Amino acid sequence: MMPVIYERKLFKIGEGGIAVTLPKAWINYYGLKPGDKVEIVADSELILRHVDKQANQEDIERDN
Repeated sequence: MMPVIYERKLFKIGEGGIAVTLPKAWINYYGLKPGDKVEIVADSELILRHVDKQANQEDIERDN
């Protein structure tokens, strides 16, 4: 898959929080919905990953 770059504006929420919205195309492509979890990996870059609940549960069961 070829990288896609979107520019998004951060906005303030609450007392000191900042949020960012995701493009509708991403939401549809990855099947995201309210309540889903994402991981944010902060290193030399910020990486956003969808947390697959089923794969996550399978990892937990395999490790036990």
